[in-house]
Amino acid sequence: MVSARCAVSAAWIAAGSPVIAQSAAITESASAFSFTMNGAELTISRIGPSCPSSCIQPMTAAAGVETLGELEVIGFLQSAVSAGSGLLIDVRMPGTFSSGSVPGAVNVPVATFLPDNPYRADLLSALGVSNPETAPGFAGAFTLAIFGNGPDDSTARDAIQHLLGAGYPAAKIKYYRGGASTWSALGLNISVGQ
Repeated sequence: MVSARCAVSAAWIAAGSPVIAQSAAITESASAFSFTMNGAELTISRIGPSCPSSCIQPMTAAAGVETLGELEVIGFLQSAVSAGSGLLIDVRMPGTFSSGSVPGAVNVPVATFLPDNPYRADLLSALGVSNPETAPGFAGAFTLAIFGNGPDDSTARDAIQHLLGAGYPAAKIKYYRGGASTWSALGLNISVGQ
């Protein structure tokens, strides 16, 4: 029975999607992935937003950076944010952020993390980094949980890479890959205009 279901599912997947749908790249370097199951070659393709602007992001943002699910984000809010040792950071643009975000998130757009931002040292200082321009010290820095729009948005990973480039310790950075879109899709409440 299971083999029959697999065969039917494989046939349905192999048949593809409606003619009116248009495929889009999955990652910057791949528009489809193929594999073999029970002797049949199957292909995974994508119908939807185009990549590179909406590439599916890997589960891991960087070595040493923990990836969080929704329950872990809630736990982070209850523990680190409540204790004043952590910040949940939404890196989307202010207009998008103000239309709704995870409760307790603060808005720090991804562009503020760029190395050429003349105010980046001020941002790092606000995040608890001592001497950000000369000899950065991270002992008192906040633990950060960073998110963007969702699994097909690179802004959170970009912000994480910029923080790591500034010397921020990977152990003090967390990545919520699901982002605002997954949070909402799961029916979790959002805060508007926070």
